[in-house]
Amino acid sequence: MSGELEHLKKEVAKLNEIVKRQSMLISRTGQNVLEMQVSKQKHDVSKFGSSKGGSKGYSDSDLATNEDLIQLVGELQGQLDNMEDRSIRRIINSTKTAPDDIVAPIPNADSDILDAKDGLYPSTVKEFEDLTDLKLFKIAKFYELIPPSAKEEEEFEKYLEGKVENFHINDIPDEELQKQLFNYKKDQLDDLFNDLARYLGLRSRRNNDTW
Repeated sequence: MSGELEHLKKEVAKLNEIVKRQSMLISRTGQNVLEMQVSKQKHDVSKFGSSKGGSKGYSDSDLATNEDLIQLVGELQGQLDNMEDRSIRRIINSTKTAPDDIVAPIPNADSDILDAKDGLYPSTVKEFEDLTDLKLFKIAKFYELIPPSAKEEEEFEKYLEGKVENFHINDIPDEELQKQLFNYKKDQLDDLFNDLARYLGLRSRRNNDTW
């Protein structure tokens, strides 16, 4: 028991270190982007001042405004908060080993969370380990662990063009997903299960010869 606890402590320490590195990376990225924006703005102002007789049209909209920079910082901070939230929840999930242990929901890249009450996301470790192939496939789609099909890409393009109001992976009919599932062999589904387990921070695996 003490050995298991020591192992969990080491895993938590490793995950904490990953969170720190990710936070520093995003902070540096935000700083570099802001420095590039300011540098470009100074360059544009310098060009504008050296131009003669207004030979080139120029407007204030060509300059990065304070609102632009504030929005950029806000977006970067939002990404950082989302990444930190995912990391914390993964750390929690890494300690769940008993069948009845509750699994913390993990946000996807868009900060969306699957609700266990909807019957898709597993609420316990046992429910995760007993996932059907279809549920496994749908959850993996939600976390973008599976490339979108041609039809899904087409629907997403329609959403971006404003031709459809909503596009959600859960709206894909089960019949369509079953057709995609037909192309997956058992070992591929086992690999997908393991990929999902790693994404969620769970220690469950479908075979023992994998990390």
